[in-house]
Amino acid sequence: MSALTTLTAEAVRDASRRRIVAVVVVMSLLSLFFVDGCTSCAAGEITINGEDHSLRKIGGVTGALLFGTLGLWIVFLAGVLAADHLQESLEDGAANLTLARPVSRDEFVVARLLGALVVAGGTAFVLLGIAALLLYQRSGLAPGPALLAALGCGVSAFTLGALGMLASLWLPRLAAILAVAAGLAVMTLANSLALFVEPENGGALDWIHQWGPPLASTLWLPLLAWVPEAAPLADDSMGVALRALGWAGIAIAGLLVTFRRTELGR
Repeated sequence: MSALTTLTAEAVRDASRRRIVAVVVVMSLLSLFFVDGCTSCAAGEITINGEDHSLRKIGGVTGALLFGTLGLWIVFLAGVLAADHLQESLEDGAANLTLARPVSRDEFVVARLLGALVVAGGTAFVLLGIAALLLYQRSGLAPGPALLAALGCGVSAFTLGALGMLASLWLPRLAAILAVAAGLAVMTLANSLALFVEPENGGALDWIHQWGPPLASTLWLPLLAWVPEAAPLADDSMGVALRALGWAGIAIAGLLVTFRRTELGR
């Protein structure tokens, strides 16, 4: 078994013992009830002026909002766990003990990041998997866009996790977590507004959308396949995908370089 595999397994165990994981379990259960309720409503009918209309007509919009929101919750979870995961090992001395062994700093920090992502990924597998299944069975929404959005969610979770861990090397723990939350909120707002606002009218938020990590766009664009009226908005999917992968590379490279130069306490 390689050193990275061993360290990752240890990091997963450490991440699983975090207090926030208990909160995640409760929130995930509540989310499942919410998903079940929303998809049940989407399969019904409403009466307008004496005529029955199936809610499946708007199922694509509600399905995209539901699945996209769950994906953003996973991205947020990955960022918060990562922002806390490395810093705690530095504060309690576990990092020094581990690095006293023949383990490189790169292996250690990558393992800590993967530990946080595995916990977030397990949550994503349950929440997004059940949501996609219910949306397919009850609203007739094809699973393909959900799979692409889940892949986009994974890339965004990796990016925000690495950026959150990087922030924890410069900021106190609470400040790093707040930075993760604020960064995701701003990017989500910018990416979402770009679906409705012309570029020349977007201002600062449009600039953020064009150059920042597309944390929400990687979710929204695949899900637009469920909304035929919004098909033209998905023309820039390839550019968004390349920018997402580029930011993932920048995030992990910045984390590795910074951690190599970080002075560890004794």
